[in-house]
Amino acid sequence: MKKKKIIITSIFLVLIAVTSFVFLTSAIESYNYDMDPANGVDILEGVGAGILIMIGSFVVFYELDLFYTVYYFFIRPKTVLKSIIVVLSHLMLILMFFSEKIEDFVKIHFHKIVEGPYEDAVILIGMFSIYFILKIAIFIIGLREKIRKDISDL
Repeated sequence: MKKKKIIITSIFLVLIAVTSFVFLTSAIESYNYDMDPANGVDILEGVGAGILIMIGSFVVFYELDLFYTVYYFFIRPKTVLKSIIVVLSHLMLILMFFSEKIEDFVKIHFHKIVEGPYEDAVILIGMFSIYFILKIAIFIIGLREKIRKDISDL
């Protein structure tokens, strides 16, 4: 069991380190390119670097969530309810990549729901809110299980 923990943790630490290194070096290269006067970039200097850092941060966040999911299913004791919630919360992060297609579907079939100036962000914010609520539910379920265990040990 301890060997499994070390292997899973090591794999994800290397993956996160490589991802961080790649995105940070790409952002630095982009920034240096934008700041060089010989390249002729005169508007929005450094924005590409900022976008790369934001995308890299989201990828690292996703990898951390994937690590939690893998760690939960391989190491931790499982319950049916908590397993379903872990999978649903992870699914919400995956669906964020397809938020544009979901927005198009909602605009066609439920256009009254997403009308307004921020209609493009409604679906994305909604999915992230559901993800956050599911993560809070996982925390509460884990806390409840810990309290029950502590009470039964008395």
